[in-house]
Order: sequence, then C-alpha cells, then structure tokens
Amino acid sequence: METISLNNGNLVATIHLLGAEVRSIINLENNHEYMWNGNPEIWSGVSPVLFPVVGKTTDGRVTYKEQQYPLGNHGFARHLVFTVEKHQTDEVTLLLITNSNETSRYPFNLEFRVIYRLVGKSLTTTYSVRNIDKQTAYFSVGAHPAFRCPFDEYHTLEQYSIEFDQKEDLVQYEINSQAFFTGKTTTCPLHSIELNQNVFDNDAIIFSNIQKKIIRLKESGSDRQISVSFDGFDWLGLWSKPGASYICIEPWCGHSDLLGFDGEIDSKPAIKNIAAGEIWSRNYTITFSY
Repeated sequence: METISLNNGNLVATIHLLGAEVRSIINLENNHEYMWNGNPEIWSGVSPVLFPVVGKTTDGRVTYKEQQYPLGNHGFARHLVFTVEKHQTDEVTLLLITNSNETSRYPFNLEFRVIYRLVGKSLTTTYSVRNIDKQTAYFSVGAHPAFRCPFDEYHTLEQYSIEFDQKEDLVQYEINSQAFFTGKTTTCPLHSIELNQNVFDNDAIIFSNIQKKIIRLKESGSDRQISVSFDGFDWLGLWSKPGASYICIEPWCGHSDLLGFDGEIDSKPAIKNIAAGEIWSRNYTITFSY
C-alpha cells in the first residue's frame, strides 16, 4: 500500500493514498499512537474520507435528471487512489477528480482535494471541492477519524467522556438499524457523555445545532485529551462498535438519506451545492494534549 508520511518534529502521520486516509499519528516524544489500529476483525477503517455522500443512500444510489448512479455508504472516495499534488515535510495535498476515468460513477465533474498539515501537536484537514463541470454540482463531505480509546492498557472505557465546550441544547437525530434518518429528533441539553460499553448499542449518535464547535475526548483523573474543532460543519457523528477500543468523532457536511427518500440528488437532505467554476472548502483540526 503506497503511503505518504508527514513529520513536524512533534508528530508523524502516515496517510494511505487509497482513500487519502490517515492510518497513524504518532507522538515522537513518547512513541504513543493516537489512532485506532484498523483491526479488520472489528472495523478495518481508521479515518475514511466521506465523499461525495455522507452515510447511506436509498438503494445504494443517487439520481440526477432521472439517471441513476451507484453510490453506496459514505461514497466512493475511500475506495479510490488519490494523486499526490504537492508534498512537503509537514503538509500534503491529495487530489481526486470524480469523473476522470468513469463518467457513469457520478453526475458531476469535481476536483476534490484533501490537504493535511501538521502544526505543533495538531493535524489540520482541509476538504476543498472545485466544480470543473458546466452545471451546478451537489455533494456531501465528512470526516470519520477513529481515536484509540482507552488511550493505554491501564485504563478502561468507563474512565473516558466526550465533552462539548459548553452546555448546549443539541438536536439529536434518530436513525434506524440501517443508519437511515427516521425524521424524528430530540432536543438534548448536553455538556458531556460518559462512555461505557453500551453508549453505541443503537449505532451512531448524531447531533446538529452545535453553537461552539469544539469537542474533547477526555480521560478522567488526568489532563490527557484529544480535541476536535470543526467550524463550518453542520453535523457531528459519534460512533464505535460496542466493545471496540476506539471512538470516532465525525464532523459532517451532509448525512444519510431520510427513510423512504426517493428524490433526486439536488433535493437530498443536507446536500451542498457549488456553482460551475466555484471552490468550496472546510477544515477541522485535531489536537493531541499528551
């Protein structure tokens, strides 16, 4: 598997060109690995890039101008090899052109760039979409990083919490057993979620209406934490397989289809649009405090 490495003297990140996926982030001072190990017996992902859809699509496809395009869970970017457009010691730009080889895959021709940059003990990820088509294009994009949790073999999951920056009235979205949105929501006054083996028994926990977009995975009794700041992302998913030793903190611009949705992609819930010739971008930052 062809990889790219970034190193800024504090962290070293290993990125697979397949899917532009970060597979490892190691603290050079103590050789600590922050990311899930991608054990295929549990879940082979580590931090897949979700594009050009986030989540599930009805019947595994999208429709545009009455033509159907196969587009399954979280899109196709995670299954394709990106091109290295620019590579420096601490930064890399990876490029995928949606219709460069297969026009039946997706109705719009987009340049999709994933830019990774190490700064101090942080990794910033930028998603950039440029519409090189002659029509307005529609897409979603999201992140799916899985952090090793517990942080070491001396702690248990029950010693960790997910903490928002302040107490807020968050909107939580119900999903069914296939991860489609049911349309039902609950308003939750929430500051933190105490972790245990049953938190994700009903699959992902999904929120919107987050005013201060900083979230932390914290270890009780210490100052060790991983924080994720995600301004510009409308949705947040939290997920793990029950009993697995990772926690996913997932900023999204988009989400799964509503149960029973049968419209075209331009009417898909939470879809983003970009005019011909325009550029759209968002970034999020992961900071490691230990």
